[in-house]
Amino acid sequence: MVRIRALPIAACLIISLSLVSVPCGAISLGAGILFDKHIGDTINFNFGKTIGVGNSAFGIAGLNVAVSWGADYDLAAMAGYPYGYGGVGSVTQGDMGYNLGVTVDAVQGAGFNGAAWGVPVVEQDITTTHFGQAIAESAQISDTQVAFPFSAGYI
Repeated sequence: MVRIRALPIAACLIISLSLVSVPCGAISLGAGILFDKHIGDTINFNFGKTIGVGNSAFGIAGLNVAVSWGADYDLAAMAGYPYGYGGVGSVTQGDMGYNLGVTVDAVQGAGFNGAAWGVPVVEQDITTTHFGQAIAESAQISDTQVAFPFSAGYI
């Protein structure tokens, strides 16, 4: 007889404590995991030559090409009990993205000073070119799933 009375009283006590303690944050069981990684690099190609003849003449040609790329992800996921009034929930937050860039720098030129040779001609011409282009994209992820056992659905 004592067992029959104790079971409904224990059930009422457990339900009452869960309804009171959950909003206060007294009980929380859960786990979380974090993924965070950057994969990328920059590759440089340098080509060029400088030719000089004393102080009389020079020729220069140079080309520098840089390619940069990368992929990033930063995801955090958590799941736990309780979520609200005795529910179970999960939260996923994160960012994912990529980038690609190309930079080209070029220089070319020539010069002549004929004074050392008795020629009164001095000329010089140097041209530089710069090109830089980059593309990047980033996406944000935000997802929350909650199941309440005392209700008829999900949020």
